[in-house]
Amino acid sequence: MTLDQLKAFVAVVENGSIRSAARTLGVAQSGLTKQIKRLEQTIGTTLFVRASSGIVLTSYATTLLARARIILSECARAEQDVIALRGAVSGKINVGASSEAFARLMLSSVGQLRVAHPMLSMHIASGPSSLLLSALREGKLDFVVTLITRHSDMTDLSSVRLTGSSPKILCRKGHRLEAKTSIRDLVGSEWVNTGRLDQEGTPSNRLGDWFVQNGLQKPTIAVSVESLLDTLNLVSNSDYLFLGPQYVLEQSGFEHKLSSIEVSQSIPESDICLVQRSAAPLTPGAQAFASMLISYNRMTGSDSTK
Repeated sequence: MTLDQLKAFVAVVENGSIRSAARTLGVAQSGLTKQIKRLEQTIGTTLFVRASSGIVLTSYATTLLARARIILSECARAEQDVIALRGAVSGKINVGASSEAFARLMLSSVGQLRVAHPMLSMHIASGPSSLLLSALREGKLDFVVTLITRHSDMTDLSSVRLTGSSPKILCRKGHRLEAKTSIRDLVGSEWVNTGRLDQEGTPSNRLGDWFVQNGLQKPTIAVSVESLLDTLNLVSNSDYLFLGPQYVLEQSGFEHKLSSIEVSQSIPESDICLVQRSAAPLTPGAQAFASMLISYNRMTGSDSTK
């Protein structure tokens, strides 16, 4: 099994076909096909099955894919480490951030990183905590800055708390429930959430936990939306409610469209943490950005919740 074979395999998966992968890699389709066949011979099994919709991964391929991505990402990081020893922080870092974390902690630091290290480029992935942590474990991301609670799965991960997150019940201005003061007034309403209500204590389940803690059945999730921008557009133009970050009432561009329902029952809070894989040291570029985020939080005292 070689790195070129793993690179070919991952490219085929991500592009959906050998032809498209060959075009992306800038190699001949026949050569890429040989790489895949050699990899299959090495591991003694078939990786792809042809179907009317394209290629389908076998169970063996699904298992190999996660490991292959980690191996390739670690090779790229090793190359960046060696380059950094020559005095230049360069290459590309891949960072994950929840919408709240990006808006509150990352905006100014991105520009600072570019000034300090102009040869370094960055990709920022967004999404709910569960998806970001999965991508981190697969080696797709160097680190993530996202919501973490006491029940978040932190196996093989380490974290640094940056600040707290105080959620609010958000609704459109003029909503019939806008002036209500109790969670019981919200029973029967339909909600937007980042995903289905799942494991107790996880960030995506804060809404369900809140209802259960107050002796109520879990609320109805009418729509799940991963994008915060799309969620705010939906809530501001409907009667759906949303348990979202307080900052959107101040600096999201939706301040004139949204309002909060100030109920007397306290809502479960989360921490915004910088999370990385425990067994994989950060590359010089990723470490530089992580240090900036931690320093920025300390200097600004951005933690207004505790």
